[in-house]
Amino acid sequence: MATVILGGGIIGLSIAHCLSLERPPSAPGNPHIHILDSSHSLLLSASGFAGGFLAEDWMSPASASLAALSFRLHRELALQHEGQRRWGYAGSQVYSLSIDGTGVVNRKRGQSQDWISSGTSRANAAPDLPPSTSSSGDPPNSTGSQVETFNPDGSPACFTAQPGGTLSTIGMPSDCAQIHPRSLCSFLLAQCQSRGVQLHLSATPTSIVTDNDSSTLTGLHYTSPTTEGTTSLDCSNLVLAAGPWTPSLFATLFPHASTRIPIYPLAGHSVLAKSPRYVAPFPLSRNEGPPSSKNKSGEQQQQHICYAVYCSPTPASFIGHAWTYAPEAFARLSPDGQTEIWVGGLNEPDLALPPRAEDVKPLLAKGKGYEAAKREMRGCAVQLCGRAMGDGGQQGDLGGRNEDDLRDVSEGLCFRPVSETGVPVVGRVGNEMLGGVKTAGEKGKGMGGVFVASGHGPWGISLSLGTGKVVSEMVLGETLSADVSRLALG
Repeated sequence: MATVILGGGIIGLSIAHCLSLERPPSAPGNPHIHILDSSHSLLLSASGFAGGFLAEDWMSPASASLAALSFRLHRELALQHEGQRRWGYAGSQVYSLSIDGTGVVNRKRGQSQDWISSGTSRANAAPDLPPSTSSSGDPPNSTGSQVETFNPDGSPACFTAQPGGTLSTIGMPSDCAQIHPRSLCSFLLAQCQSRGVQLHLSATPTSIVTDNDSSTLTGLHYTSPTTEGTTSLDCSNLVLAAGPWTPSLFATLFPHASTRIPIYPLAGHSVLAKSPRYVAPFPLSRNEGPPSSKNKSGEQQQQHICYAVYCSPTPASFIGHAWTYAPEAFARLSPDGQTEIWVGGLNEPDLALPPRAEDVKPLLAKGKGYEAAKREMRGCAVQLCGRAMGDGGQQGDLGGRNEDDLRDVSEGLCFRPVSETGVPVVGRVGNEMLGGVKTAGEKGKGMGGVFVASGHGPWGISLSLGTGKVVSEMVLGETLSADVSRLALG
């Protein structure tokens, strides 16, 4: 019997990628794998527009094992498939920006999700570094030939030095990295389809199919504009990985279940820009961060470094474009060595989740509220990355607002699935939670079951490959590669 994965974002694609790697659908006697998505194309929300920051040990204890596994898998996949070139994988130097003494406070390992609800910086989730690496100064992994691309305080010139601002290093290329999310998703999809995974777009699940005698799950009904009426897919495994749409999907498919999926949508705005001060990747000078890799011709590849800056809300005395939220700015690589800067952090908790991911982008064109959000994010990007005003625009001479010399800016709106517990929901859904429906593999023998993989919040990209690995192992009844016992539903 087949496995049906509901949701074609990075979590669903990672599950299909790992599952098809273990059990290729094209092999004789092996079940097929299907990905269903209700939109006309994939990557129309968070998986296509997120920042792409990866961290090895910024998570709370419940997610720590999954985070470490996923970070390792990201690095291994990049080494095996030229990830630096194909989806911009690179180790990342990470800073926390403190302005007039207002910055990261009460940083404590294990509180990695508190910053979401409190509106503080994600930097609060970072573990403490040894004193020798926790100051700013010259970036340790850069080459001397690139010195002209740094500010006087040692920070990369793709970020503008701020009046009254102090940078502290909170992450290194050895345990932090960045990717271009859409490009990684496109690679995973291509890999899945090359192994026979079937993709169904504009497919809206309507109900499950059960055996009349035992009420055991045997398939799924869905509707699609390309077919007349309802289409059925046989399956024994059903994986719900539809991001913020997962709770409503579960309620639709299991209407008699008293269980609910404790996940809510959190909308976030972002902008993507190119800067005249960030036109070439920063190279690594020695073997720190990601190990060296070779291309298909066996040639050694130059490794590059990305940069990230996390900011707290600015004090009232801040000169320039102030913000009441906690911006994040990522200087990252897009495919084939192109450079870009992603700026986000402005959340909109009250924005209602649209019916499908394809309905997200039109929201950006509606109403004054959306225009105000776009202007706010643009102003934030200019303050963090624009040309410094004063003395011919030289860095370090800051008298007020920066000049807007950023170009090719696009905006994004993401709905991220945030769980009420602050950690992802990853695991098998027990029969007692399905409202009378049974599954053939309740005893964990890999013969059938309902699984949930959602609620990753802003860590979805970082935790994606690890989630794909452990969920595929759950489906197959294998020993799990990470301890996700505290992430199970209920």
